[in-house]
Parts: sequence; structure tokens; C-alpha cells
Amino acid sequence: VQQNLSKQGISCKCIRCREAGLSNRKTNEQDIKLNRINYDSSSGKEVFLSYEDSNESIYGFLRLRKPSKLAHRKEIGDNSCIVRELHVYGKSLKLGEKGENEIQHSGLGKNLMKEAEKISKEEFDATKLLVISAVGTREYYQKIGYSLYGPYMTKLLNKE
Repeated sequence: VQQNLSKQGISCKCIRCREAGLSNRKTNEQDIKLNRINYDSSSGKEVFLSYEDSNESIYGFLRLRKPSKLAHRKEIGDNSCIVRELHVYGKSLKLGEKGENEIQHSGLGKNLMKEAEKISKEEFDATKLLVISAVGTREYYQKIGYSLYGPYMTKLLNKE
């Protein structure tokens, strides 16, 4: 596929091909901007947040969902939103570890979560945000105020 696209003088624009770190370009942090795409999906609302540079390389992204009334998990109520995916690209680092010029642990994930909380409260009138979280990332969510609720990490959102 990549060879065919290259022959046509175009490049793939999928998330995987736009992952920061695949190219050897150095990026100025001031060049990284938060982007947002809204769309409807399965009778619910979705928000795709991403940090991208001017070359459309993706440094991190978050998928937020306001489920439909048909959500079938007892943990997901009318007042809930859910983070379906949070990913920051770069070399994998242990929790708390920082690498020089590394994207991971630079605050992008935390900023994406704060934006998801804000959107959930202000636009979807949610009082609870749930996160689909692997066991190995639960400590990360605990550090930013989430606690285990069924299979999810959950945070009650203050109406300030």
C-alpha cells in the first residue's frame, strides 16, 4: 500500500502512519496544537482530540464518547461520558520516568484528559467520566483523580 501511494505522490493519512516518531523530524513544542473532530456514531456523540504539528504528525490522541441511551453497561448512565482510548506516542517509559526530548510523560495525556473532562461537563452535562483502562495504566489514572469502578477508572466531575 505504501509503495502504491508513494508512486502516486501521496501519503497515507491514517493515525498509524501519522504517528510522531516515525519520521526523524525534530518538532518545536510550540508547533504542536490541539485539534478536535466531532462526529456521530452508533446513536451517540464522539469527540476525537489530538495533538498534531503542522506536518499533521500525531503526538497523542483521545477518543471521547457520550453514549446513547442504549448503552448496555450498568456503570454507564445518562450522566456519563467515556474515554474509549488515550494514547501518547513515543518511546515507552515507566510511570514517573522522563526521557530527554521524549513525548511520553510531557503532559500531553494529562492535558487531553483535562480537555475531555471539560467537554464532558460543559457540553454533555456529564457528572461522571469513565475510562477504559488496562490494569497496567490504572496507577496513572489514580494519580489524576480517578478510582476503580467495575472495569473502568472513574472520576466524578464537579459542576464548578
